Amino acid sequence: MSSTSGQSTLFAPSHRKRSDDERFKLTAKQYLDRYHIQVYLQDAVKTVLNSREERPMEAMLKYFNDVLQGNHVLLREFEFVNATPRNRLALIRNFVETYRANPPDWELKVDDHYQLVTLLCPDFPPTFHDEARLYMAPNPDGACTYGAISAYFQVLFVFSEFMAAVKRVFEASNAADKALPRVNLLWAVRNIINTKHWDFSCPAASLLDSVLPPPSSGADSAKEATVSYAHFLQGMTRCESIVIAPPALARQNSAAKQ
Repeated sequence: MSSTSGQSTLFAPSHRKRSDDERFKLTAKQYLDRYHIQVYLQDAVKTVLNSREERPMEAMLKYFNDVLQGNHVLLREFEFVNATPRNRLALIRNFVETYRANPPDWELKVDDHYQLVTLLCPDFPPTFHDEARLYMAPNPDGACTYGAISAYFQVLFVFSEFMAAVKRVFEASNAADKALPRVNLLWAVRNIINTKHWDFSCPAASLLDSVLPPPSSGADSAKEATVSYAHFLQGMTRCESIVIAPPALARQNSAAKQ
């Protein structure tokens, strides 16, 4: 991700200083909770006790190496997979890698995609796929493309709390069609990111302009653009900086840009 002059990014000194200031103001408990330290310490101890290795410290080292590499969630219970942002992202990366041979335009039903997920996490709930089904447009046979279902699944799972917060913004709207003016939605979503980014996974605020439809211009400038929750969700699924594309799709995108 490149940065333009004057634009604040995750790698800018100003962002790092702000992050450092916030982190050092935390109490010990807040720090442990925010970085999910207890989740991994407890799981590491349970793993060591189950294996009873002769060299337990080496077993602990291997456990945390697996965590850093994202190899610690396969076939684990959903409660653990869902417990931290790192775990959720690890499952997504494993899913993309495991099914890398599936072409993005492969047509299948949402339930079939869900079954693929349960092969990696047997007790994974159907909640996220059920919600994705509400906003996708299947063909007459009830099928959608593998790439589209995967994108909706990723957004609704990894950013579940964030998307729920965005949905509440729309639900609180008095608009009959629950569509909000673009500028109002942009302000509300930025406020969620700024105030809740420590509590749950949020996309970078700098990506919102690529998620939302462009503002009205020219002859339509007098008519303010409005955005529904479905359009916002669709924008999230189409943002290349948010969704981890299957390798086949990534290769296609790379070739198309050459």
